[in-house]
Amino acid sequence: MMSWTRRAAVLLTVGALLFVGSPAQAQGVWTTVASPNEPGRNFLSGADASDASHVWAVGAMVARDRITFRSLILRHDGTAWRAAPQSGFPANASLADVDAVSGNEAWAAGSSSSGIGGTNTLVARWNGSSWAPEPTPNGDPPGASQLSGVAAAGGTVWAVGRSMEPAPSYNRRALILQRTGGTWRVSSAPRVLGNVFLEGVDATGPSDAWAVGWGTPDINSGPGEAKPIALRWNGTGWRSQPPPVPAETTLQAVDALTPTNVWVAGKILSGWDHQPYVAQFNGTSWRRIATPTLDTGGELTDIVALSPSNIVAVGTAGSSFSPLVMHWNGSSWRVETASPPNATLNGAAAVGPNTFWAVGTRFELNAYEERTFTMVRT
Repeated sequence: MMSWTRRAAVLLTVGALLFVGSPAQAQGVWTTVASPNEPGRNFLSGADASDASHVWAVGAMVARDRITFRSLILRHDGTAWRAAPQSGFPANASLADVDAVSGNEAWAAGSSSSGIGGTNTLVARWNGSSWAPEPTPNGDPPGASQLSGVAAAGGTVWAVGRSMEPAPSYNRRALILQRTGGTWRVSSAPRVLGNVFLEGVDATGPSDAWAVGWGTPDINSGPGEAKPIALRWNGTGWRSQPPPVPAETTLQAVDALTPTNVWVAGKILSGWDHQPYVAQFNGTSWRRIATPTLDTGGELTDIVALSPSNIVAVGTAGSSFSPLVMHWNGSSWRVETASPPNATLNGAAAVGPNTFWAVGTRFELNAYEERTFTMVRT
C-alpha cells in the first residue's frame, strides 16, 4: 500500500509526465489491464486488495481546465475495472493511498483544497456499497495538512502525512491520525528532524504499527541532507527506529508481515544517481537488502508482500519515468519486465496466493494527457 507521494504526485504537486524507455531484464510476466478514464488528466497513486473481487486503486482526475479536480476511485471486481460510487466528497480532492480490510471495509486517505493554496486532511471509508469521507482533524495551523498513507488493523486505523508549521519556520512536521472507537484524533509523533514528510504506514495490530518517510534538518536544507524516518507504535506511543544508512535515503513505503518481519522501500543516493533501496526489520534491528543496480538509476514507491519469499516492489526507473518492478523470491531481488513502457508505477496490491497488481499513470501521446495505468502478475 502506499502511497504515491510517492511517489506519484498528490494532485496539488503533480506535473506533466513524459515517459520513455523501460528497464530490461525479465523474470515475471505482467499483463496490462484496461482501466477507465475521464476527459482530463487521470492519476492513480495507491492500490490495495482484500480479495480478487475487491482490488482498489485511488488517485485524482484533473479537468481539462487544469483548475478543478476530484478524487478518483476504481475497483477491479474480478472481471474489469470500474469507477466506484462516491458520496459527500469535497469538490477539489485527491487520494494518495488505500487499505482494504474486507469486501465491506476499506479506507482511503489524501487531501482536499482549502482556500488559496491550502489543504486539509481527507479520509474516506468504503462500507460495502459506497465511499464517503469521515471528519478528520488537521495540524495547527489548519489549511496546511496532507495525508499520504493509510492502514487498518485490529480495529485501529492510521493515516499519516504532514502539516506545516506557522511562520516564520514553515517547516513540515509529521502528522499521524488514529481512529479508535469511531473517532479520529491526532497521535503525537516524536520530532526527529526539523522538516518531516511521512509517506507510508502499515500495522499488524493495535499495538504494532510503522510510519515511514524522510526529512531534512529544516526547510532550507539541500536534497543531499535527506534522512530516512521510521517510527514504531508500541501501543502507547511512537518512537524513532530508522534503518542506518550511509548516504541520502528516503523511505516511501512499508509493509509489515509480522512484528518481526517488516519491509521498507525507497531510494538511496549512489554516486550521481539514486538507486532502489530496501531494508528489512527482524524485530530487533534493520538490515539493508541488496537490490539490482540500475544503469539509469531509479526509486521504489510501494512494496507489498504475500509471504516472506514472495514480495513485489514497484516504482520508476531513472529520469525517463519508465516502470520498475522488482520481485523478491526469498533470497534475492530481480527486475521484472513491466511493459508497455512510458508509464510510472505508484502503488501495488497482492491477492493470494500468487497475484499482484501494479497501478500508476501513463502519458499517452495520442491524447497528450495522463491516463490510468494498471498491470497484473499471475
